[in-house]
Amino acid sequence: MGADGGLLLSGARERMLAWGMVFCLLAATALLFWLLHIHRRTALATFLFSLLIPALVMPAVRKEHIYVLPERIVVDSGGWLLPSSTTINLENLRQIREQQTQFGFAGFIVEPNALWHLEYQDGKTRLLLLNDFFTAHRMAIAQYLRDRGHIVL
Repeated sequence: MGADGGLLLSGARERMLAWGMVFCLLAATALLFWLLHIHRRTALATFLFSLLIPALVMPAVRKEHIYVLPERIVVDSGGWLLPSSTTINLENLRQIREQQTQFGFAGFIVEPNALWHLEYQDGKTRLLLLNDFFTAHRMAIAQYLRDRGHIVL
């Protein structure tokens, strides 16, 4: 909670650590294959591919955050290459309705990014495709909005 009563959700260090471990594992595997003369072209391609993680993925994870206030939600995502900032106005909001997106596959529940339908008092509607970070934290955001008088279904 911020000083102004807002809810701040930011990318966790654990996600940065996990991506760092993936990078180290891919780079080490590529180096091992290169030194053992096993599929050297594939090893080189894997190493070059692994460099995308610290160059693109980790800065994006570090930058992503969601700031929720009673009158708006600000979602910042993307890295240095494609930064993105989305502001969702919550003034005159009648309700937020979530569309169920989960489905079963091979006995597991798969949940892609969620969809929120925002309905305003003047009849306007807005469809909001939540990114993976927002989808993971949508229940905390919904509870914060409910506590401030918004209807979230």
